[in-house]
Amino acid sequence: MLRSFFLVLAFVLPVSSFAQEQEIIRFLDDFRVTQETTHPTAGVITSYEKIQGTPYLFPDYREATIVRDDSSRYQGKLRYDVYTDEMEFQVHGNIYWITPRERITRIVLDGRTFLFLPVEGSRKGAFFELLTEGNCRLLAKYVVTFHEAEGAKPYQDPKPARFGPVRKTFFCSCSGSPAIPIRGKKNLLTRCFSSHTEEMAHFMRKEHLSLGREQDLIRLFRHYNSL
Repeated sequence: MLRSFFLVLAFVLPVSSFAQEQEIIRFLDDFRVTQETTHPTAGVITSYEKIQGTPYLFPDYREATIVRDDSSRYQGKLRYDVYTDEMEFQVHGNIYWITPRERITRIVLDGRTFLFLPVEGSRKGAFFELLTEGNCRLLAKYVVTFHEAEGAKPYQDPKPARFGPVRKTFFCSCSGSPAIPIRGKKNLLTRCFSSHTEEMAHFMRKEHLSLGREQDLIRLFRHYNSL
């Protein structure tokens, strides 16, 4: 069973893995920690062992730096569980989740920058990869679909429980607004590029840019932020 703990990061952890573990252990001695047998967003899944595919962005733990809203920093190794939308680290084989996530300014994981932001129309925030800086930021939300096991059917073999491929969906956040999903050209122009709608529509036509290509979206946001 997946053993997961919630932990409030209220300190700056040393860089070395040994010192990191000792600091966490001392911290756990002083604060009450709640053990959870399942993640609240993971439904019936209590272990990934018998599920094909992976919910992780990377299969292993990667170097990371966490910056909190009080400017304190933690350096160590993290792994991003896309399915539960949690950043994980391990101590003595136990998995820990960073909380409260709202206090995280940014996480740099294996060279990618992640932000935890509120989402328009949702009570919960989410982790996003930051693709462009500026007043209007282009964001990528990683998603993965879990498919439950299926029994045998006529002319069809049984299918095991499995995760689909990890994929990206795109959002924008302008002038400090919650993250807004990009659902088409009109939505992009009116919700993300509202102060230069006509100029951006002309730029898209002139440069033959597609909303389905990440590099084209990056070009659009960089151009908008330069106006």
